[in-house]
Amino acid sequence: MYAVWKSKHMIKLAKFQSKLKTFAGLFIPYEKNKAAILGGGDIAFPLLFAGVVLLEKGLYPSILIIVYSALALFLLFLFGKKKKFYPAMPFISLGCFLGYLVSLI
Repeated sequence: MYAVWKSKHMIKLAKFQSKLKTFAGLFIPYEKNKAAILGGGDIAFPLLFAGVVLLEKGLYPSILIIVYSALALFLLFLFGKKKKFYPAMPFISLGCFLGYLVSLI
């Protein structure tokens, strides 16, 4: 959150890498000549978390983690303001932990 909202160095890094076309993440287009940028860590963390839970708790909790983290990301895309940068990791992490908590119920 600090790197996006305060120091803004993640925004500078993403813009620089996108100009070089070497960005380690995903570009998700939503309008002509506009795209949302999702970093590699935003993808890797939920997969690692779900993988560990898969080994320890089984398939059902790991599927819930994936679904809830995807839902959290979708809600960020849906309710986030256009032309504004958001750190995806806090929202994805919240989705992961909510999915895990729901699986415990």
